[in-house]
Amino acid sequence: MNTVFALSIPMVGELQRRGWFPGWLALVLLLAAVVAVGWLYAHEAGRLSVPRRLMLATVRMLTVIVVAFLLLRPVVVQEKTNAKPRPIALLIDVSQSMNSADPRPTLPDQWRAAMAFGFIDPDKPFPNQPISSIVPNTKDLERPTRLTIATRMLRNEKLDLLNKLRAIGPLEIYTFGITREGHDPQTTEWLASLRADQPRTALVNSTLELLNRDDNELPTAIVLVTDGRDNASDRSFAELAAQCRIKGVPLHIYGVGSTAFGQLRLRETQVPETIFLDDGVAIPIRYAVRGITEGRVDITVLYGDPKGTRDVDYKVVAEKTNIPVQDGDDVRETLTFVPTLELTKLRKQDVTVEIKVTPAAAPGGIVLETLTDSLTKPTQIITKKLKVLMVDGLPRFDFRFLQRALLRDRRVEARFFLTEGDREAMKSGYPWLVEFTKQLGGTLSLDRNEFRKILYEFDLLILGDVPGKFFTPEQQQIIKEFVADGGGLLHIAGRWNAPRHWLEMGEGQPSIADVLPVELRPEKFALDPPGGRYFQPFVPVIAPHATRHPLVMLEDDPFDNADLWGRLTRVNPNDPVASPPPPPRPDRKKQLSPLEWYYPVVRLKPGAEVFLIHPTARTPQPDNKPMPLLAGHYFGKGYVLFCAFDDTWRWRYNEADKYFGRFWSQAVYQAGVPRMIGTKRTQLLLNTPEPIQGGSGQVYARLLDENFQPLSVEDFDATLERLDAAENDRDRTVRVKFRKLEGQNGEYIATLLFQRDGRYRLTVDAQNKSPATLEYRVSLPPNHELAPGGMAEADLRKLAEESSTEEYGGKFYREEDLHTLPETIVAQSAPTTRREEKLLWNAWIMGLLIGLLALEWFLRKFNGLS
Repeated sequence: MNTVFALSIPMVGELQRRGWFPGWLALVLLLAAVVAVGWLYAHEAGRLSVPRRLMLATVRMLTVIVVAFLLLRPVVVQEKTNAKPRPIALLIDVSQSMNSADPRPTLPDQWRAAMAFGFIDPDKPFPNQPISSIVPNTKDLERPTRLTIATRMLRNEKLDLLNKLRAIGPLEIYTFGITREGHDPQTTEWLASLRADQPRTALVNSTLELLNRDDNELPTAIVLVTDGRDNASDRSFAELAAQCRIKGVPLHIYGVGSTAFGQLRLRETQVPETIFLDDGVAIPIRYAVRGITEGRVDITVLYGDPKGTRDVDYKVVAEKTNIPVQDGDDVRETLTFVPTLELTKLRKQDVTVEIKVTPAAAPGGIVLETLTDSLTKPTQIITKKLKVLMVDGLPRFDFRFLQRALLRDRRVEARFFLTEGDREAMKSGYPWLVEFTKQLGGTLSLDRNEFRKILYEFDLLILGDVPGKFFTPEQQQIIKEFVADGGGLLHIAGRWNAPRHWLEMGEGQPSIADVLPVELRPEKFALDPPGGRYFQPFVPVIAPHATRHPLVMLEDDPFDNADLWGRLTRVNPNDPVASPPPPPRPDRKKQLSPLEWYYPVVRLKPGAEVFLIHPTARTPQPDNKPMPLLAGHYFGKGYVLFCAFDDTWRWRYNEADKYFGRFWSQAVYQAGVPRMIGTKRTQLLLNTPEPIQGGSGQVYARLLDENFQPLSVEDFDATLERLDAAENDRDRTVRVKFRKLEGQNGEYIATLLFQRDGRYRLTVDAQNKSPATLEYRVSLPPNHELAPGGMAEADLRKLAEESSTEEYGGKFYREEDLHTLPETIVAQSAPTTRREEKLLWNAWIMGLLIGLLALEWFLRKFNGLS
């Protein structure tokens, strides 16, 4: 449109032009033409009278004006304003959660299903009698899916909901899951074949899309048919309600599903791999309960095979009953029991934790569904005491406190010796090892057989800052043989003697350093370091793959344990990813007191595992990895643990032996127990305690060959079996590839994809004649489409209420009051404007032009002009 002028004419409209010809040029030509016509007729031959001249000039000027008018192509524009009803938007949830077949233990829930199937009228109250009194066959009504109930209510001829909504305004029907899709509002046949197959629910996002319209195109109301689960939206229910209030579009929500049941998930239980006879065992338990606010929880700990007969195949060793139910994702309890000799006679040595949640009875005495879950972990009872020999140079602080802890530990029978201690004290008898007082020039004066006999009486040898000359080369060779034969060795590095002196022994001489899991260099430390400190204070960091290892668990709760340790500082991209800080909690544990010294490590030996690392220090080039502070490996059949620090006594500040004692007792068991129960040549560890569907995890395998040397093959296959699958399911078993960690014989890793929920068993048989299995369970995320859970009634009611304004109110509905939905919706209309154009350059104007031209021709002929 090319409009230069717009003239408003009352009662007619607005005069506009549509021509391409410039308005100013038409006006100039018009004026020029009028002047020219006036001049021509003023100078016409004198035989015409003045009136005739004026008449002819007027006709010619009118003709010119009409031509100019046609060049502008004028129109009259009229605007007519009306009101139209706004549409009703109906959104139907077709996510996978709508396939849930809810239990319906309560009478109201049963009558809701009967109403959907047309057995009772939708506008009548529920009968106060069992459903079997009206419904001949109640089997179909026991567990219909949520979508079945919803579609049957929408198609219910007695309810006639869709036609009643159409009477309020144009009906728009959509289904939604992860995306929104429109459907034909004029028919309901497609409802019968509707499928709930969307993998996620974007309830908020799908509803907000309907509000992203021009104000005049907004719906009168949005009717939501849903169970309330939303796991794909990036905005909250509160934000949706706020937008609805701003736009004046209330939500009318039909909640589908039952709320008379809940969800239970046993998240984690920790069971030690070895437990001692007659010694108390604590079993920390974490579980989640959702949708149940009243009821009781019963927890039972079984020892043996829970599939067998009680008191024959298994025994109940602990139970806690009538615990008030708590609705939450992290509920914790701890049960304890004392292993007895009777338990060691059971065929299967497993600990099973069973948990049962019994909801409170519903109104009318209806008994709701009881929820159960269980986890099983392997363990082994040790029936004898662990014999420990600890040898140190001077009575360091760690020695003093560790000696007290070992003497108090009834699981341990310990003897001690100080190479630089008072000779008379060392000869005084228990707990000192008198035999080691036989010395010559500071060197232990025992022949091979004597030393071997003494050493082999113990399960674990703890060596501290022992002078290198104390053990002869032959005795050091016997220590190596002791470890290779299954004995444990724990070395606590010292600043003055060991391990430096062992590293300085002559070439070809047997050395205790040969059995350590790390490579070291001789390091000398000043007696009086500058500033009084050797290094900047630091708190050790748990190595990435050791986060769940019992050796570094100083608290039963994983989050509490993470609070205690340090945080890794990444120096280069090859470093392990720094673990995120634990979530903020009001009862967060205080970090361990910093340490101030450690013995530097050059690198790990092949097959060694690291438990603690330095937060910033690195091993020398070319290794250049986080500095190991606590590492271990198998040397033959025995396990060797190297501790690079000696000031854990600082952890006793304000905590006494809580962390100090637990750390060292776990280190003692880690190194000493293999001699008592035999060395496992195949060990498996999953890096996550709670696999969740959609995620992934890593399995670490530590393998020794028949000679207890680290396995050297580059890779091997294992079998992963889904225990819940049918026997003929072709995906029941899959192959898993383990690959050797670079430069580390005996250490392998495999990645597991947690694609489906259920129970799994990983079986490893790496041709080392020591197969092993690892069982784990993959759980659904709490808000997953297929995770058990009732309708989110409370959230949906709140959403409907908060979407309301004073003029337009939202509401939440169940099947029994769905008939009130149409009359609750307040109709709204939107103004519409329609523009109409009337052409003024039509046939009448053309006729006028032709008439004027004909009239002028006639007049000129009549007056004798050419």
